[in-house]
Amino acid sequence: MAAQSLRPMKKILTIIIQLLFIICSALPAISQQGKDSSATKELDEVVITATRSERKLGNVAIPVRVIQQKTIQQTGSLRLQDILQEETGVVIVNSNLGSSLNGYPNPFGQGVQMLGLDPAYTLILLDGEPLIGRNAGILQLGRLATGNIRQVEIVKGPSSSLYGSEAMAGVINIITASPQKEKIEWQAHAGSHHTAAGTVSYANRFNRTGVQFFVNRYSSSGYDLDPSVYGKTVDPSRDWNSQLKITHDFSNQWQWLLSLRDYDSKQSNNYQIYWQNNPAIVRGYTTEKDQTAFSQLRWQWNTDHKIYFRTFYDHYRNHSYVNLDKTNTPFDETSFDQSILKPEIQFESGKPGKGLYTAGAGTYFEMINASRYAGKRTLTTLYTFTQEEWKMLHQKLTIIAGGRIDKRSDFAARISPRLGLAYQPDNKWKFTASSGWGFKAPDFRHLYLNFFNSQVGYSLLGSQELGSELLLMQQQGLLQNGADITPYLHPPALRPETSFGSHAGVKYNGNRWTIEAGLFRNDIRNLIDVFTLPFSRSNGQAIFSYHNVGRVYTQGVETDIKYKVSKTIFLSGGYQFLDAKDKEIIQQIKQSSLYERDPVSFQTRLVRRSDYFGLFNRSRHTANIKLLYDDEKSGWNAYLRLLGRGPFGYADVNGDNIADDPREMVKGFMMMNAAVAKSVNDHFQLQAGVENIFNYTDAQHLPEIPGRLFFVNMNYTFEKSFQYHKTNKK
Repeated sequence: MAAQSLRPMKKILTIIIQLLFIICSALPAISQQGKDSSATKELDEVVITATRSERKLGNVAIPVRVIQQKTIQQTGSLRLQDILQEETGVVIVNSNLGSSLNGYPNPFGQGVQMLGLDPAYTLILLDGEPLIGRNAGILQLGRLATGNIRQVEIVKGPSSSLYGSEAMAGVINIITASPQKEKIEWQAHAGSHHTAAGTVSYANRFNRTGVQFFVNRYSSSGYDLDPSVYGKTVDPSRDWNSQLKITHDFSNQWQWLLSLRDYDSKQSNNYQIYWQNNPAIVRGYTTEKDQTAFSQLRWQWNTDHKIYFRTFYDHYRNHSYVNLDKTNTPFDETSFDQSILKPEIQFESGKPGKGLYTAGAGTYFEMINASRYAGKRTLTTLYTFTQEEWKMLHQKLTIIAGGRIDKRSDFAARISPRLGLAYQPDNKWKFTASSGWGFKAPDFRHLYLNFFNSQVGYSLLGSQELGSELLLMQQQGLLQNGADITPYLHPPALRPETSFGSHAGVKYNGNRWTIEAGLFRNDIRNLIDVFTLPFSRSNGQAIFSYHNVGRVYTQGVETDIKYKVSKTIFLSGGYQFLDAKDKEIIQQIKQSSLYERDPVSFQTRLVRRSDYFGLFNRSRHTANIKLLYDDEKSGWNAYLRLLGRGPFGYADVNGDNIADDPREMVKGFMMMNAAVAKSVNDHFQLQAGVENIFNYTDAQHLPEIPGRLFFVNMNYTFEKSFQYHKTNKK
């Protein structure tokens, strides 16, 4: 099985090696182009997420990846998940409930997997503030439009020292544009499956006040990957995204920011069920609404000291229903309502090149009211954090040390420290190392969820609901004959997850080459994961619940190589190797105490170490190759991207709850995306592209991949720099 799993990725690696060999062979014939522009560009790039303060990327001791607005525009894609999945080490995955879906789209959507950890462990920020409304730990990335994104910052590794519970795997911060100049933009998009989108944004400054408004509408007729099943794989939908930003400079010392955002989505529900042992059609809608408000007052009384006063509010609602088509009788209805209020104060002190001190404190007031829980539930979290940065050895060595204390109302206080360092002997080389602790407490879904999917027929039960619900199902005859529920009537209480992660990396910025490599390791205790009970419902569908996996590790290596072929041609490639396994499973295999039973022959045998692939839904190999042509003089640019993902475990079929059988694996695959654009003049640009050129689909395991997609974009941009009038001088 191991040899078979490597074949698709060997093809990708072979292509990468061949391309790099061709480039290296051509190097002597290509003249050098003077000054080290790659290194200079990195030193000037400003990031925020790694330290919660504005720092130049070249000075940051924590590994950070940045996706610039220009790169997003060159892809032509309107979906944030498509942008993220092209980054090395970032994998867009389904919830690991995929085995129950039988070709239907996952109701929980897709999320970000980093360093081999599930989407629940990556914190998603919008302009530095956390978004809520996760389903099965996944935050739907489709709620965020790409049209007004200025840059995306990706911090990998435990970041609980600054951001708390959900940042065990890292942080992704989507930073939107601010009103710095007069700017008008609009975009019209048309694509396959009757996809249509329109975007309008306007920004300007009026004396001391800046205003920016953004609105986007996106709609699609959906698609069908399996004509043998009634209905579409993904039903028609439409989304609205809008954001208003207002800034005002009261003086040199006082600045104010207000940001209001609204998301509104509606998707059709149309599928076949069995009603009173007969097939029937149900129809309805799912609506999502997400509204946020953010206010920040910054007081900078001199060049070395700042205080930020922030208040953030987020209200997320999800409502879904279907009725029987013929009689309009209600069949299923669910609702989810979550809100959060987060006041915070942050202090910064420091001089450029002399280090920086950051400290802050705040609280979360969170409320959840959902049909899948027993009534309204609330919780409160108090937190404080501090971080110090030192510059040494003539600013060649940077050391960062910090930590955070979180106290949630239903569990003990947790301390999360972190230490990082960076050494830059010159402007070409940079060496980094960092270590940190992270944690994640069980959330409401882990404890109290009681969910039955009426479309597919499976159940997902929180640990506190498992025993009582199994008893009820047994009394109602909803379990398979002979099901032994005794071991699950009193499951052990879930424990908070803890992690310790380390990363060591090196980066080289040359005249033409940028080479980056890193090693990472994460050790997690008490990882909360979904498991399948060894018996099913009477309809044959699975029953899922949550348990602490015990001791899990994820480790691996990431590499990124960029090469400037010429002034207009850029080639890059990235690769990640991931090893993610359960230490207790390895111990059971060593002790010859783990058995599997073949579902066809019913023969039982010991599981061997070579059989164990690793944790479900993790690919050992992922890779990408990108070729960019960008000629500003002619107005042409073209962007070709090849993405590869290796095999991964999908569902247990032999009763041992691990991925160790070829029948449990999804084959590796490759996808290719391309976009070409031409600037007609200084304001207009036409763009066309194809996503998933190879037309890869897997209706059963990966229904979120719709097959080959064509699109065209028309973009208009008008901008001019703003200058204060004389009356505005401070």
